[in-house]
Amino acid sequence: MRASRPLRHMTPIAGTIEIRGIIGTVVARLGERIVSGEWPEGSAIAKEADLVTELDVSRSVIREACRILTAKGLIRSRTSDGTRVLPRSEWRMLDPDVMDWRLRAGDRDGLLRDLLKFCLILEPGIVEHASMMADTEARQKVDDAWQAKKDTYRDQSANEHDRRAALIGADLAFHQALINAAGSELIDQIFPAISSALELMWEQHPPALSLADGQPEMELYEGVYYAFCQQNPQEVGHAMRTLIEHIIARHT
Repeated sequence: MRASRPLRHMTPIAGTIEIRGIIGTVVARLGERIVSGEWPEGSAIAKEADLVTELDVSRSVIREACRILTAKGLIRSRTSDGTRVLPRSEWRMLDPDVMDWRLRAGDRDGLLRDLLKFCLILEPGIVEHASMMADTEARQKVDDAWQAKKDTYRDQSANEHDRRAALIGADLAFHQALINAAGSELIDQIFPAISSALELMWEQHPPALSLADGQPEMELYEGVYYAFCQQNPQEVGHAMRTLIEHIIARHT
């Protein structure tokens, strides 16, 4: 059994610009300008020489930044046509940096709608598969995550800020345990998008601090958990779909 990935907390999107230093800064600045529409789809971005002067960096830095943006599907460079912005349909929309640039460009609501729709389409099917295929170790991790989620609600000792952070962490851990239970490294890659959707929603609608206030949502989570334990794929898929629809309704 492979080890599950450690839970990563995102504020609000994980994985943003892991390239440090000057190149990371230039990638972020150019990426934000593209995603914001300063350079529309199909248009040429500023010339290399102009970017060198404007950003006060070397040509090699600009070229490396453009190479990274090309890998993210934002631009394409051709000798005869310069460097142009590609259509949004070619952008790597699940790339954490692209999501972060959408936030910075003011597209928070659009990004959240996309992410929640993504969750609604994919997560029920993932837990259906996981309920049938999970091994003993994966099921124990789901059990542990569910118990930790309940214990976190019952613990009233921390201050409000710490309790909210703990509730969010416990919720993310439960989703992650279910996704990891599917036993696929490719499916594991979906978790950052799901957790990003939940964290963005919590920024606008923080989780309830008491079990009484959070009971309706906890009952939906409980339905997912017990259907998973009973290895009932249709029921767990329905329960997860109902839960996500509830989460979407909270946002809208």
